[in-house]
Amino acid sequence: MTNLFENPDTDIQPFLCINKKPIYFKEDWGTGIGGGLWSTGKAMALYFRDNTDIFRRNLSRIANASKIKNDGKVRALELGSGNGLLSVCLGAVANDLISELVVSDLDDHLDLIQRTIDDNPNIFESDLLNVIEHKWGDFQNFQGEKFDFIFGSDLAYWDLQEPLIKSLKYFSHENTTSLIGVTMHDTKSSFFSRLRENGFIYDRIPDHAMSGEFRGTTFGLFVIRKVKSC
Repeated sequence: MTNLFENPDTDIQPFLCINKKPIYFKEDWGTGIGGGLWSTGKAMALYFRDNTDIFRRNLSRIANASKIKNDGKVRALELGSGNGLLSVCLGAVANDLISELVVSDLDDHLDLIQRTIDDNPNIFESDLLNVIEHKWGDFQNFQGEKFDFIFGSDLAYWDLQEPLIKSLKYFSHENTTSLIGVTMHDTKSSFFSRLRENGFIYDRIPDHAMSGEFRGTTFGLFVIRKVKSC
């Protein structure tokens, strides 16, 4: 019997399946620190897989609250993508709800991101995606762009917290929702204090919504929004 999730052109098995769609992915640590799949990235990928229906409903809600003209869809941005996997996972969940997906990282990771995207042509239409270089806190290549949904994992490290928050502020409009994966070993309470000081509020995704291996651990997914003005 034919394996429906097998790539017909190769013997490679999918890394995982989301929304009945196979996803192909191969780590490349030679690319740099973002070339591999860290535990928090896996946690977010499995969250997309295990909560497809509720995640789609939330994206629809985000689209309805958008400050961008997007025909009822969200404009999405991945920060610090590294290997492109999470953007592919998001596309498997809800590519029909996305007007544009911008996948960003430093220049030395862009080839790997593009390779992961190219390995999954069943997920995206080519005009939906934009792979770009972005160093957090540096906006010389941008013209005030805003996004409805911003996401990423393993971002809030010690000396990168301030530039990360600058990028969140720059790319967020008043109704933007961000989903950021962190590990408490590398992300101290000072990050959350600085979020509040910069006009954000946050909530942790509850354990019961996480894959079993990430319940009761130091890995967490946080929903971040701007504080509403009175």
